[in-house]
Amino acid sequence: MTARRLALIAALLAVAVPAAAQTNRAGKGEFYIGPVFTDGKTTTFDGGSSVKTDTGNGLIVGYAKNLNPHLAAGVEVEWDSQDYRATVQPGAGNTNLAAQYSSYIESRTIRFYGTWNLLDKNFTPFVSGGLGWTYIDTNIPAGLPQNVCWAYPWYGAYCASYVPTQTTTKFSYNAGAGLRLDVGKGVFRLAANSQWYDFGGSYGSSNVVQYRIDFGTKF
Repeated sequence: MTARRLALIAALLAVAVPAAAQTNRAGKGEFYIGPVFTDGKTTTFDGGSSVKTDTGNGLIVGYAKNLNPHLAAGVEVEWDSQDYRATVQPGAGNTNLAAQYSSYIESRTIRFYGTWNLLDKNFTPFVSGGLGWTYIDTNIPAGLPQNVCWAYPWYGAYCASYVPTQTTTKFSYNAGAGLRLDVGKGVFRLAANSQWYDFGGSYGSSNVVQYRIDFGTKF
């Protein structure tokens, strides 16, 4: 989803409701769900290896409590997936040429966040920030295929081949901004968000830019 499309949706929201309408969200909780779109990017690592990710997609589910018309606090869980193409450079003593391969990266994030709505109106811009942890599965093989069997209730024994992959869990944090529209019990949000992952060491932190549309209800 491009910035131009987001701007168009924002313009439609802006004319859909009188901006002067007072909001009734103070003191109410809200549940929401929506799609997440992650921009692709190219990243170069130590040793010259590089990865180019395609535009990814995912899903976010969350809960927030509106402490007053401006301030809300909440927790959300996000699932994301991105295809990538990697160029792997040979290491010290390796006389082979660079290798290329394609795969996909999966991530799962849980974050705690706060949101500040600039206006106490049904239609308002907002800013938000949060922190949490992200589990990342690179789908790079970390060992030989293994055949494992499980004994399931009612179903019985089931055996399958499993290839262990390189995974990691890192501290993550984010900052974003967007527009919010309250219509009765309905909640609609359009946001752009930058998410950072703290890899530590020589890699430091890396970020991705995401766009999301939330559909929710107050109670």
